[in-house]
Amino acid sequence: MRLTLYTDYTLRVMIYLSVRYRDGGVATIDEMATAYGISRSHLTKIVHELGQHGFIETVRGRSGGARLARAPQQISVGEVVRMAEKDFAVVACHDTTVESDCAVFQACNLKRGMRRAVDAFMHELDKMTFADAITVPQVAASLLGVPAEAPMAMPRPGSGRRAAAR
Repeated sequence: MRLTLYTDYTLRVMIYLSVRYRDGGVATIDEMATAYGISRSHLTKIVHELGQHGFIETVRGRSGGARLARAPQQISVGEVVRMAEKDFAVVACHDTTVESDCAVFQACNLKRGMRRAVDAFMHELDKMTFADAITVPQVAASLLGVPAEAPMAMPRPGSGRRAAAR
């Protein structure tokens, strides 16, 4: 099974924001586009959709950007892939939105086998979180051009003086 380029870029955004999570997590689309060599317009659409589905929060303003809405260990790769991939039909004749022209379609059992294969694939992705997706965060940060000690852009929800007083 091959994921779409859109899903690939979506996973890259989530990995970038996972690396940034430890320093406050706010990153701009321009930073991510530069780090990966991906067009800004592609990433704008992806960031918008990730925000609509609650995976990330967007922050407006001069020091704005995007950050994870939850900790990387609380977001499975599988749930993000399900959001990004619109079609899990492994072969064209299994696409439920199109009538099949295959002569043996009615007697074919490949559909069930392919469905089990996709289910097993997704089960593995469901077990992996974005914290698991990065083996050495410091190395990933270096490869992405994220400063080792990036300044905290804004406090994480639930942090700060009030949270400490509870």
